[in-house]
Amino acid sequence: MTVVTPRVARSRKAVRALLTTATVVVLAAAALGAVYGAPGLLDAILRLAESVPAWWEELTATTP
Repeated sequence: MTVVTPRVARSRKAVRALLTTATVVVLAAAALGAVYGAPGLLDAILRLAESVPAWWEELTATTP
């Protein structure tokens, strides 16, 4: 059985705390990106959807 010294235990706790903090920061950044990015993405999709009928008319138009 391996004996864990107090120094190793403190080091492991510090690494665990850093990894937990980094995980929380990354998840928070992803959540903020989704919240602030969604309106712009939705607007782009709606503008694209509005232009589709015009594109369809151009593609299916017969030239005399």
